[in-house]
Amino acid sequence: MRLTSLTLVLIIFLSFACNAIAQNSGSASHKSLTEDYLFKVGASASWTDTGLDLEPEDRVHVSGAVLGCEGPSQGEKEHLLLPSAPAGALLLKLEREATPIVAATGADVPITVHSHLYLAVNGWLCHGSIPVSVHVDWHKPDQARDAK
Repeated sequence: MRLTSLTLVLIIFLSFACNAIAQNSGSASHKSLTEDYLFKVGASASWTDTGLDLEPEDRVHVSGAVLGCEGPSQGEKEHLLLPSAPAGALLLKLEREATPIVAATGADVPITVHSHLYLAVNGWLCHGSIPVSVHVDWHKPDQARDAK
């Protein structure tokens, strides 16, 4: 009888322990994870591939300086990656063929579709590079990884 009572207590204890472990592992998959990345974006490069793949519900914050550039004149603005933005401004885009977004003063972008982050300088006769800070709020912890 004593062995049976001890076995019953052990079974109940293990049942509660397994249930608690299952609940904790299930809630861990819903916790968000944030990571920071630093990139150096050259003025002469067209687009810098960050290596960051983004998924819906992620959020990315990109900030960097404006690089001093010569020109452009009004007639040369059409040669900029984003003619409506100032020359030397930091730009981002979320797909290879997407329209760029100005990120020089900080861009906070919610991700709504599968995306890939690219950075560039809206350059025309620009020299040097911009240090860029990228902060990602991953909605899936296993999604976070090192950028290229």
